[in-house]
Amino acid sequence: MFRKYSWLLLFGSMLVLLASCGSVPATYYYRVDYPAAPPAQSDPLPLTLGVGGFDCDVLYEGERIVYRSSPYEVQYYHYRRWVAPPRKLVADAVQQQFSASGAFRRVVSSTAGEPVDYLLRGKINAFEEWDDEEAWFGSVAIEFVLYDADNGAVIWQNRYAEKTPAAQKDPLMVVEAISASLQRVVARAREDVAGFLRQANIKQ
Repeated sequence: MFRKYSWLLLFGSMLVLLASCGSVPATYYYRVDYPAAPPAQSDPLPLTLGVGGFDCDVLYEGERIVYRSSPYEVQYYHYRRWVAPPRKLVADAVQQQFSASGAFRRVVSSTAGEPVDYLLRGKINAFEEWDDEEAWFGSVAIEFVLYDADNGAVIWQNRYAEKTPAAQKDPLMVVEAISASLQRVVARAREDVAGFLRQANIKQ
């Protein structure tokens, strides 16, 4: 009799375990996306710009999407993730947006092994959902640094930050807001880098 009840208990435990496994929430993956900016009206600068790696604060190293409402507390979505770490998403967006602008003769990844005239790198200070009582926002802040590829000297640097309200208090709407903030941050950096190199009139 004891053996019979033991088997029943084991069978019941297995059913509970299977039921709990079936209730695990689905994991959603997101990427940044936005329309390409119109090409620059002026002739492209006769130089090759390399886009290097982007560092980031430790809280943005993984794929989980960060959300918070205070500078002192950080939370993560467990089942809502980026398709790649933010440093990869940002580096790809910078290269694509700088290249599509037509402001430079060539824009390549620094890992491509091609010779470049200048190297653009940076650090991600914010890439997250910021929650207020009345609205959620997509917050992006990035420091950009431009190097002379010949000697490694820093010749320009600046920091840009954008905060875009989400259409709704919904993670998907926040991803759209983060995308919009990233687009504006990269566009501002691209304009300033191109303007600096034109005024400096170096390596041309």
